[in-house]
Amino acid sequence: MVAIKRLFFISLFSLFCISAFANGSFIISKIRIDGAQRVSRGTVLSYVPVHVGDRFERSDSVKVICALYKTNFFSNVRLFRYGSELVIRVDERPIIGSIHVSGNKKIKTSDLGKILKQVGFIEGRVFDHSVLTELKQALLQEYYNLGRYNARIDASIGYKARKRVAVNIKIYEGPVAKIKSIHIIGNSSFSESKLLKNFSLTTFNLWSWFTGSDQYSRMKLAADIEHLRSFYMDRGYLEFKTDTTQVSITPDKRQVFVVIHVVEGPIYHISGATISGDTLGKRQQLLKLITLKKGDVFSRAKIIAVTNSITKFFGDDGRAFASITPVPSLDKRNHRVFVNFNVRPGRIVYVRRVMFSGNTKTNDNVIRREMRQMEDSRYSLSKINESKRRLNNLGYLTNITTKLTPVPGHPNQVDLNYSVKEQSSTTISAQVGYSDVEGFLYGVSLQDTNFLGTGKTVGLAANASALAKTFNFNYYNPYFTQNNISLATNVYAQHVTPNDLNMSDYTSDNYGVNMSFGYPITENGRVNFGGGLDYTSLHLSGDAATELKDFVAKHGRHFTQFKLTAGYNYSNLDRLVFPTNGIVNSLTAELGVPIISRSISYYKVSDELTIYHPLIKSFILDLHAFAGYGNGYGKYKDLPFFKNYFAGGIGSVRGFQVNTLGPQDSTGNSLGGNISVNGSAGLIFPNPFPETVRTIAFVDAGNVYQNSLRLSRLRYSAGLQVEWRTPFAPLVFALATPIKRYAGDNTEVFQFSVSTSF
Repeated sequence: MVAIKRLFFISLFSLFCISAFANGSFIISKIRIDGAQRVSRGTVLSYVPVHVGDRFERSDSVKVICALYKTNFFSNVRLFRYGSELVIRVDERPIIGSIHVSGNKKIKTSDLGKILKQVGFIEGRVFDHSVLTELKQALLQEYYNLGRYNARIDASIGYKARKRVAVNIKIYEGPVAKIKSIHIIGNSSFSESKLLKNFSLTTFNLWSWFTGSDQYSRMKLAADIEHLRSFYMDRGYLEFKTDTTQVSITPDKRQVFVVIHVVEGPIYHISGATISGDTLGKRQQLLKLITLKKGDVFSRAKIIAVTNSITKFFGDDGRAFASITPVPSLDKRNHRVFVNFNVRPGRIVYVRRVMFSGNTKTNDNVIRREMRQMEDSRYSLSKINESKRRLNNLGYLTNITTKLTPVPGHPNQVDLNYSVKEQSSTTISAQVGYSDVEGFLYGVSLQDTNFLGTGKTVGLAANASALAKTFNFNYYNPYFTQNNISLATNVYAQHVTPNDLNMSDYTSDNYGVNMSFGYPITENGRVNFGGGLDYTSLHLSGDAATELKDFVAKHGRHFTQFKLTAGYNYSNLDRLVFPTNGIVNSLTAELGVPIISRSISYYKVSDELTIYHPLIKSFILDLHAFAGYGNGYGKYKDLPFFKNYFAGGIGSVRGFQVNTLGPQDSTGNSLGGNISVNGSAGLIFPNPFPETVRTIAFVDAGNVYQNSLRLSRLRYSAGLQVEWRTPFAPLVFALATPIKRYAGDNTEVFQFSVSTSF
């Protein structure tokens, strides 16, 4: 419509000019430009199709006017003749002096700016009402894609000096349309309810109030349809397709009805698989990577897995740009498919430079020391991925991505860039809360796991709870030497009152310092050796247990203790917080050395193992086991009571009161024991908040013993635990019921640990 109007006005002006030059043609002696301010005379003349010295005919007026209108610089063009002088009088269009966008919340202003650039509506450009109309339609389309069909875009124009305009765009986003129903038609092999489980979009439910999954989005619907396609393709339906997708909107634009028509087709089975192309003489090794078996139901996921395995094989051989193309040959009559993996390994590539971006605080050398892909060495996909895993486990870097850039003029070289995003490594907090393990607690702490960008940890804390009052300073340097030898130091002062938490009635004051060194022996394994000096002072009340009084009478109340520590730690977790895959094993030993008469002779050995293993549909198997043993030696026939193990509560056997399992003293309080065993098998459920919330169904088993292990006396429980990583502190809630218990056991169905920072 705008173009038609413009053509109409040009025609009118052309007729006017033709009549103005009705007196005949003339030789142009001069061309004068009137009305041009921003556009220079030379620029205007460069677009005019006639020049000084040319004969100007009546028909040339149309050519001049059309040529100048096409520049889009002018809103009006008129021609006049004064003798032999041609006068071109123009009215310049205004330019966009400023653009202000307001009212947008769901779409970032930076993203809206990209839309403005796409349609050419930016500051400094000539203002055009038609482009503004196009812009408004483009913005509305973005909101329609988000399901906001009531969105409205208003634009106001303010005129300024020197033919400039200020454009104010006011956005009314409106409510999002909610999904009233989703139906799938044409399915016969799977129920609609089963298919809809693959969708992120849902109708209203309990979770949708938090996740917004019932809010319609065209992009999310397209992604869900692709998930539906993957579901069928992974189950052999090679000819599956979505016939039509109908989205109906109610007149008030607040509700959406979705109907998806599908064609399932037959199930295809694998008739065989092979490999072709340049195998570099490693055909037999590559064939072993093809896990497809004759008679198996076709699965696109398995095809992709084989493709990735072959890609990794070549990637670890230095071939960064290997191309693996699975080519299926369909036998539609018998519904069989033969898959040929065509390989093009490409040339061997070397990494010239390893660079980093996004780290504003963290020093480059902190990131570089985690690299397993070295500069001036052959490209290795496994080493690059291992480097990413190690960066993820630092705890203060996220969103780690890699990019390969070919080196100009060197076809066998690339530069490797790691892009990272830093998150805060410093925590300064005051805490108050309650824990089933420590009772009421409060305190202040300062902890920085990336002190001054060096990757070192420095912490200072003062905390108090029903169990203990503690002051602690800790320092950890993971690269104390260039050989990756770590140093950990801890200085502490502690006042402990165990009786407040179901344990024997005594108090103790402890002061000490520990230091340990860690030595890497494998990529994921490390041994630790260290020592410490500890002073302990015991205080017993008049009604303390006989066992405690006998110990003090025999050995005294004050102990100056030197201890040696050793351990082995292994971890290949995919990430620190809420890991989904990997193993953590920690074997520790502690030896009390009697360097003076007031020292304790004892030893403790323990092993703790945790396994995370992903299952189908984002379920995760969580296995945990702990075993510990300690005893005295020399003049100490038993492990001192304040070194005992305890069991019961969160972190042990849930469903039993904290620290209540195992031997009891003469007053009926828990005394603990020198043997501890416990284990847990859990199933982690997928949920809409995988980064902050984790739900686990579990079965626990465990107990503590004195000198004699009796597995028949194990306690068992089962229940459900929810872990919530809030921005302030972790919260843990557990509902558990004992499966096997004995008379006198103290049980507790609901247990929780809450800590709040402010």
